[in-house]
Amino acid sequence: MQRFIFVFLHTLVTISVLISLLTGLRIASLTRETWLFFDGLLPQGLVHFWHLFSSVLLILCILAYPFYFFKKRRGKTRSTNVKQPLSYHRSIKNLGYTLLILACVSGLAKAFDATWLPLSLHYWVAMGVIGYLVLHSYVYFLQFGKKLLSQLWIAKQTFPLLMLLGFTVSVTWLLIPKVGNSLHQAIEVSTIPADVPITIDGIANESFWKTAPTLTVMTHSGVNFDDGSTPVTIQAVHNKEESYFYFTWVDETQSLSHLPLVKTSNGWKVTENGFYQFDEKQHYEDKFAVMLSNSCQFAADNVVHLGSSPLPNKPSNWHKKGYHASLDGHVRDLWHWKAIRTNDMMLADDNYFGAPITPRTGERRYTAGYQTDGKESGAYIMNWQWYKKDAIIPRRLPNPSTKYSTEEVLPWFGSAPYQTQHDTYPLGTTLPSVLYRSNRFEGDRADVRAHAQYADGRWHLEMARKNDTHSDKDVALKSGVCLWVAAFDGAQIAHTHHMQGIKLAYQGDKAL
Repeated sequence: MQRFIFVFLHTLVTISVLISLLTGLRIASLTRETWLFFDGLLPQGLVHFWHLFSSVLLILCILAYPFYFFKKRRGKTRSTNVKQPLSYHRSIKNLGYTLLILACVSGLAKAFDATWLPLSLHYWVAMGVIGYLVLHSYVYFLQFGKKLLSQLWIAKQTFPLLMLLGFTVSVTWLLIPKVGNSLHQAIEVSTIPADVPITIDGIANESFWKTAPTLTVMTHSGVNFDDGSTPVTIQAVHNKEESYFYFTWVDETQSLSHLPLVKTSNGWKVTENGFYQFDEKQHYEDKFAVMLSNSCQFAADNVVHLGSSPLPNKPSNWHKKGYHASLDGHVRDLWHWKAIRTNDMMLADDNYFGAPITPRTGERRYTAGYQTDGKESGAYIMNWQWYKKDAIIPRRLPNPSTKYSTEEVLPWFGSAPYQTQHDTYPLGTTLPSVLYRSNRFEGDRADVRAHAQYADGRWHLEMARKNDTHSDKDVALKSGVCLWVAAFDGAQIAHTHHMQGIKLAYQGDKAL
């Protein structure tokens, strides 16, 4: 019986470690792009779900091991037919125990967005586990030689072993949604009178902000931030009609230049360092995103699908990092503030994550479930007729008497259609890439008012929206709704994130 329990635990640990490593390497590839070389070997899709699944399974095994050893010591008899472990083997096993415990501790710290351990520790422990697996396999060959397979497997116990493994895995798989939904933080949304005047300007000088509850969440795994992470501080208040949010986050560099156009000897060109693969990390504006959902599953509520081809029968993505999409029939609301494109509009771009759309012929970038709400008018577009990496033709040129910085937008009525005879700009001239057709959206896409100020190495962003817009692309604001936040530091898609959802608790709500 002891032998059976040992084989069961050993097999379960092996399964959970392998799944954890493979899914963990896929997650690591978002920031450690060397692992994208192994894109075809790493799992794709809802990788965070399977990483959580294997982690829970591994923790259960580690908790069960002391009971096994205790029982073994009480009535153990040593077989004279089995070689005793070499001292080198014992050292490798102890190393393995240490690494697995460290992996669980550092993983839990990351899952709970803790700051008491270095964020990169979990990754380097995983590298250590890979080394351990190689050494562990080698010492087994040293100890058992040709008898290795007979020591690892007992034929007459195969069927009950598989049954027990299947039962354990199935129960864990069924528990994961409950575990994932329970891992969240909460923030109280204070009540303010309906007649209190509020200006959405990013200054937050209204008196109620001084007393509103505050929550700070550490977001990580972005680019350009210090160590890839930044703390985001959140406050929220509401009245009967609207909810108001105040977000601040550390960003040592204010990035306002968005893919500037530059005149070269071969014509105009987009200044980029990754935009061709839709993963610009240098010449892009700062951004901030808020996702809201009626459910609160761990790791962005199952809308993150990692890999180059994570969605069946849908196009591959250029950057091999994945898509956002909702596959359960429910939309997730997305408020997307952009320092150049929407800040002067006094809006955030009201978007959503829904079901993957049907690909359109000739479209370079497929966005899966990431879509914009409908609009009646107003938009910004890119100031080129057709994007090519080596050269583009601008849509419009500014009036000769007006000069625009690359940290501005080019107004439609302050410019003229591009004509070759008017393109007399000297080499090295730069132009904005963002072209305003109007200075605001109209309709559903304009539901979220927003404005930010940059001061003292931090962005200060205020947002406001009606509690219920009655739009099927929006999530009504009420108790129980969960939100996630993400900060972008001059990057197109490489944003920070956090694992636990933040559940809104509206003050005075009868559901509390």
